[in-house]
Amino acid sequence: MNFLFNRFIKYLKIIAVSLILLSNFNPQTVLATTDSAGNYTGYLNYIQFISDSDNNVIVGETNTINFRLLDNSNEVYSGNGPFIATIFDPNGNKTMYNLSGSTSVSNVTFDTPGDYTMYVTATSNTLGLAAGTESLGVASGTIHVRSAKIATSGDLALNYSNTVKVTLTDSDGNILPRKSITVDATNVGGTTSTYTTLYDGTFDLIMTPTKVGKVTLNHGGHDIGTINVISAYSSGNRIGSGASDNADRSVEVSVKGWNSSTNVILTRDDVVADAMVAVPLAKKYDAPILMTPSKELKASVVSEILRLNAKNVYIIGGEGVVSSAVESQLQGYGISTQRIAGSDRYETAAKVAGLVGSSGTVYLAYGYGEPDALAASALAAEQGIPILLTDKNVLPDSTRKELTTLAPRNLKLLGGTGVISTDLQSSLTHSYVVERWGGADRYATEQLIFQSYFANQHSSNTFPAYFTSAYVSPNDVSNGTPYGDALFTAALAAKNNGFVITLPPDEIPSSISTFLLYNKVFIPSGTVVGNNSAISYQVEEKLNQLLAK
Repeated sequence: MNFLFNRFIKYLKIIAVSLILLSNFNPQTVLATTDSAGNYTGYLNYIQFISDSDNNVIVGETNTINFRLLDNSNEVYSGNGPFIATIFDPNGNKTMYNLSGSTSVSNVTFDTPGDYTMYVTATSNTLGLAAGTESLGVASGTIHVRSAKIATSGDLALNYSNTVKVTLTDSDGNILPRKSITVDATNVGGTTSTYTTLYDGTFDLIMTPTKVGKVTLNHGGHDIGTINVISAYSSGNRIGSGASDNADRSVEVSVKGWNSSTNVILTRDDVVADAMVAVPLAKKYDAPILMTPSKELKASVVSEILRLNAKNVYIIGGEGVVSSAVESQLQGYGISTQRIAGSDRYETAAKVAGLVGSSGTVYLAYGYGEPDALAASALAAEQGIPILLTDKNVLPDSTRKELTTLAPRNLKLLGGTGVISTDLQSSLTHSYVVERWGGADRYATEQLIFQSYFANQHSSNTFPAYFTSAYVSPNDVSNGTPYGDALFTAALAAKNNGFVITLPPDEIPSSISTFLLYNKVFIPSGTVVGNNSAISYQVEEKLNQLLAK
């Protein structure tokens, strides 16, 4: 009598589980198994998926989900079906599959990301019961469905042969190798093509779009991302057009490039001689270069240093360049100061170079050749190359000593024979591999410096250009202050892997026009720094026309 009662209770439990399934609830009760005599031997505990790919799938892909059924003793269920699989999507909608004797569900496509619950229900034949008996028992498991998404190395440029690296991952960031991607470029003048990701989840998208717009990428019938096609050249908003002096313009450039900075480089605002070699140091310390009057710390500069939340200020030059009163004022704000100064500009340059260190190359510029040193400064900074200064015919002792310490293999001479003599060059060849980048004037020298740097660059590399006044030396202005724009702008350019081109106010020299024309493939953007007196709006317009692609 007790045996019959217990058997009846077990039947009621199995029927209750089936009713729960039909009510779209998520049951934890599982399928009971029987022996050949119809005696119950255990209850199925859960669905075990054969591999990770069976319960971790991507939206839009068609899958076969393979699994096995385990009982509460973790034994594989020995029945041969038939089974019914019911899969509930995250919104509670269900799809049913008649599996016969199989423990796999074929041709399943999931179109919504999220967690899906799969139930497997046993029919009467599974349990060896009489025909017409209600479906009995259920097991459950979870299938995780994730969206695919892309990450790209950048945008596509209009009318330019682009190579953009695309990385395909799921929504959790896991790479997706050997997946098919459909690229629809019809909106940008292209066609539809198919790519397959490599084993690292990437592929190179190669394209020359002829229209501005978006390229759409699709996987499994679902759009997974877009890539913008933009104009190959864009003109940045002019910086510092309303600033009245070097100090205020240096602040505007700092605001443009830095939200905060632990370090700041500070120098005088009326000449650039002492600090013209400081850009590589600014790059190393990720610091803006600010200028201030020698005897006082200008209020706008104080505000910028405090906005940056700077902890350290490196002062370039002795107390005759930036006074002790300025240093004391900085210390009064709780800011640590370090003065980098020598007895002259050569020794100051040597001390700056010592902090930068050597990458095997040193740039050597004429001590009174501010245009040449500044032309190379951003590019030198990006390479971690220091700049030293020399007289025309003789290498100063401080420069010679620093060269011995740095022990470079290569020396790049910045400027023509009018500023660094052939005799000095010849003497240097005994110790170094010497190359000269020098033209007939400062603009031709700029051209050679840039051309030499870009000669070995891959066409996919880009360098934003910044245009500033070429009047950087006291000899360039009469009874006035030279423009410091090239100095502090070079720090911004180096931060953004760009370079600075200096120009006269009302024309683009032919050497610069030639360089821009043949190298504009490298230049995605151009920004003028300074007011209309430094570089006229007419020149700015000509630059934009010249660099348009």
